[in-house]
Amino acid sequence: MIFCISALILLGLSYLLAKKNKKYQKYLIIINTMIALNYIIWRFTTISFSSVISFILGILLIAAELIGLCQFFTFQFLFLRKYNRKEKSWDCYKDQDLPVVDVLICTYNESPSLLKKTLVAALNMHYPADKLNVYVCDDGNRKEIGSLCREYGCHWITRQDTKGAKAGNINHALSKTTGDLFLVLDADMIPKKEFLIKTLGYFADEDVAFVQTPQVFYNMDMYQYNYRSDIPNEQDFFMRDVQEARAAINAVLHVGTNALFRKKYVEEIGGYPTCSITEDMGVGLLLHAKQYKGVFVNEELAYGISAQTYTDLLKQRDRWCRGNLQIMYKLWPKASKGLSMAQRLAYFDGLLYWFSSIQKMIYLMMPILFLIFAIPIIHASVYDLIMLFIPFIIGQLLIFKALSPKTRSIRWSHIYDTAMAPHLTVSILKQLFKLKIAFHVTPKETEYKKGYFQLRIVLPHIILAVLSLVSWYTGYLYLENGIITLPSYLINMMWSVFNLFALIICIYVAYQKPITHKPEQISLDAPIDVAIKTTANGAARKFPLHYYADNKAGIAHYGRCPFSIHQQIWFSYDGINYLKARISKTNSRYIELLFAELDNKEFHIYMNHYAEYLQTPYKFEQA
Repeated sequence: MIFCISALILLGLSYLLAKKNKKYQKYLIIINTMIALNYIIWRFTTISFSSVISFILGILLIAAELIGLCQFFTFQFLFLRKYNRKEKSWDCYKDQDLPVVDVLICTYNESPSLLKKTLVAALNMHYPADKLNVYVCDDGNRKEIGSLCREYGCHWITRQDTKGAKAGNINHALSKTTGDLFLVLDADMIPKKEFLIKTLGYFADEDVAFVQTPQVFYNMDMYQYNYRSDIPNEQDFFMRDVQEARAAINAVLHVGTNALFRKKYVEEIGGYPTCSITEDMGVGLLLHAKQYKGVFVNEELAYGISAQTYTDLLKQRDRWCRGNLQIMYKLWPKASKGLSMAQRLAYFDGLLYWFSSIQKMIYLMMPILFLIFAIPIIHASVYDLIMLFIPFIIGQLLIFKALSPKTRSIRWSHIYDTAMAPHLTVSILKQLFKLKIAFHVTPKETEYKKGYFQLRIVLPHIILAVLSLVSWYTGYLYLENGIITLPSYLINMMWSVFNLFALIICIYVAYQKPITHKPEQISLDAPIDVAIKTTANGAARKFPLHYYADNKAGIAHYGRCPFSIHQQIWFSYDGINYLKARISKTNSRYIELLFAELDNKEFHIYMNHYAEYLQTPYKFEQA
């Protein structure tokens, strides 16, 4: 009792000091670390030897807690630091020639219409035309993509086979290009005009090997689309916050796209490693092992399409999981020798993250096993468990609250981890036992005209939810018959309810709402005035532009609608360059315009503004 009260008082005081001034965060961390170590050491004394099953389950539970504790310590280590990046523009090149930049747009089976937007946005980037080369690296070897490249005056690179997948595709392209730097973009990642302005200047430092910007998305992810639109994209925590924390110790991960590289350093490490399906992590690891620097520019400079369904998200995470394990198995033993201790810890944390799926499965199963089979897992009094566990869990909650950014909470971490846990546990086991698994490219522009329930994906969660409900009843019967005690029953019931909450959310988001449009509508934070004429040489009128989509725009009108359906009009952002459009919809407030049959010059104008107004559905706020 004395330890529990004293620990809670110290945690509370240190937390208040840490919130008042960040320099006191270290005291909160020290106190929490001592409490956590005290708890985990005590836990080793509570292993049950009453039966073989009890012993095995006890060991599994402690292993899960150790994984969580390791993750928590690395979380403290990473987020205690602040990344102080000094902004650099390409002005540092004023006394020397600007480097030649090759843009490599990697594609396999994405639609020409999707690729066309990325291609034209890349051509529209602010950079001298004689210093910028755009290459479409087409591993699908499609004639229509070749025609698209010729139409817009960029280069089309293909190869006879697809050996090495994306890594092989990039390596092949590097053998055909001569630029000093190269920018890697996925087919759906639309760069903003200022991308090179914001990233190029860091290469004035000869030790910089690559500059990474975050993956951000202009459509909703499956949680935002199927559950709540007012939450961050579930990748924001890693892509924005974890990456910035890693950058503080020169351990930023290359995430496969939106990164500018110094070509000679990538060639020095032998190009992109082809031993893994996550070549991006591998190339970053090898460059760090050579003591080169990776810079992270935490700005939205390119926008892509997030996985829209539970199935698509799972395919993506399965690939990332297995690829990270492959990298650590094949490249880590040698590469780690060139890393600092801080970098090793950051990469170890990245590996440990995937094993947290096994940890989550253990946490989901333990209260069920206890309440259904009355198997003793912890050999200790409930009083001792509560007195030591409460300071331990309160300490972790306070640390998370003090150090974590606004893109993640304990509740949402629990939901996200539960959603992936059953499937990624299987992925880990398959990779560890070297079972062959098909390679999946994350689908883009998915369309479903009718809603449907993804039963196969969420079946493990349904089974766990049903077992939880069954366990409540069987646990009650054990309690009535004196087989288990009331405190044990209540503790496991609370644990089970906490788990069931996440399972229900996972089941809920498994119902995929209809997706009847390829791109998401972009609502502007503040409407801008655009000019509209009813004839090519007529007088222009101004209207406020409220939203923007793939080939559509929505303007507001007041009073009676001045246009008719299917009427042709001329639309302009700047009052100089006009695009032909037709009125596709009208209502009491808005007029929707449809752009069609734009020629190459007009499409360049269109994409100039489309890329400028792209934004994420959720407004990211940095802590």
